[in-house]
Amino acid sequence: MTVRRVLHGLALGAVVVGALGVGVHYLGPESNKLILLSSFVPLLVAAGAVGLLILLALRAWRSAVVALLVVLAGVWTHLPLFVPSRPSFPERTAGEPIIVLQANIRLGEADAAGVVDLVRQYDADVLTVEELTDDAVTRLRAAGIDDLLPEQFVSPRPEGGGGTGIYSRFPLRDAEPLGRFAMQNLVADLDLGDGRTVVLAAVHPMPPYPEPAWQWAAEMEKLGVLLRERAGDDGPVIVSGDFNSTWSHTRYRALLTDGFVDAADQTGAGLLPSFPADAAYPAVIGIDRMITRDAVVNRLTRIDIPGSDHHGLVASVTPWSG
Repeated sequence: MTVRRVLHGLALGAVVVGALGVGVHYLGPESNKLILLSSFVPLLVAAGAVGLLILLALRAWRSAVVALLVVLAGVWTHLPLFVPSRPSFPERTAGEPIIVLQANIRLGEADAAGVVDLVRQYDADVLTVEELTDDAVTRLRAAGIDDLLPEQFVSPRPEGGGGTGIYSRFPLRDAEPLGRFAMQNLVADLDLGDGRTVVLAAVHPMPPYPEPAWQWAAEMEKLGVLLRERAGDDGPVIVSGDFNSTWSHTRYRALLTDGFVDAADQTGAGLLPSFPADAAYPAVIGIDRMITRDAVVNRLTRIDIPGSDHHGLVASVTPWSG
């Protein structure tokens, strides 16, 4: 009887953990600890699922019903990422897709030759880079990035994680910093040469932890405002970067309005955890992401960035025109 009570208590505790995950997913607190918990909602819900299984094994039916509701609510929070929802544009025309590669290069320390090899391997048309340093710019050039993606708008920093860059096969017009943030966020018009122009942004808002939560929340809200101001009311947009936010953060999902769509949501690619990539355990949170508007993401894949603590992303995107 004592063992049964202990297991029942542990199971109820696991269900409470799952319920906490559901709560922080929807409430969007400005507490550092709760925002940190928001990053791990899938794991919290998984704990609730374990609690459900224990309750079923104990035949604690009433508690199991409550646990089932918690788990279903938790699954619902991330179900869109597993169900493709590609938009259609019946009154518009499409051209050839472009390949976009996203890479956080870990304080500029990642293997530059390896990054250039990825550009070559995936025949990338665009590379967005975060944590770009002056030394990394030099090493990428030595590795041959100029031959593959000669159009460039880079804003490196001597050291640290604040630098950002855009490398492109296509001409970049009206390139400029996207407002003033703790770290560089960049935007430019990508001229595809067939009548289509894409607003392309490489973003890197500050992390929500350990900095004060309100600063992160303010940067995320500011990012949404500035993206919409630059993008206008119509036309294709691609936003690629290290958002320092996951699907479970309300500030990230707030970006997904007015036609802006998460690429994983479009393709049904799932969680795609990207950080940390250099630990003894698999990556657990998906903070490297892509968002589009007036474009169809045909394919989204997680990739390894040699020497980085982030996984990267590569996407095939078809911007629409008309």
